[in-house]
Amino acid sequence: MSVLQLYKIEQLDTKCNDILNEDDKIRFAGVINNLGNLIAGGFKEGVTPLVDDKMTKMLYMQLVLEISMRRDFDDTLGCVNYIAANRNNAVMITIPFNRHVVLISAESTASIEKIVTRVITVFKKIILEEEKLQNR
Repeated sequence: MSVLQLYKIEQLDTKCNDILNEDDKIRFAGVINNLGNLIAGGFKEGVTPLVDDKMTKMLYMQLVLEISMRRDFDDTLGCVNYIAANRNNAVMITIPFNRHVVLISAESTASIEKIVTRVITVFKKIILEEEKLQNR
């Protein structure tokens, strides 16, 4: 892994922490790559995950696959801006950025639109810059 890539991951970690600190209802903020691996972010300090490590990995892969499958309809329906699942115990929000997915888990009473707007603002520039470098 190059120094530049490590620098970008540090930036992504910082952005995840910014998101976690801005809203008390957010439990998790992370960036997942196209292989379903968490590359930055994590749980807010003191928060207990609702699923174990094995199920977490499966969840990451499922979310990346879901975004990928929905891209099949981009030509006719337009790009996916985000996917939100409001469950009894948590809200799961996935926001695609090219090869990455930003995943947010929050309390079920959280404002989805508010979170999505903030995440897009915080992450868009840094992830798009990384994609440009990788496509050279």
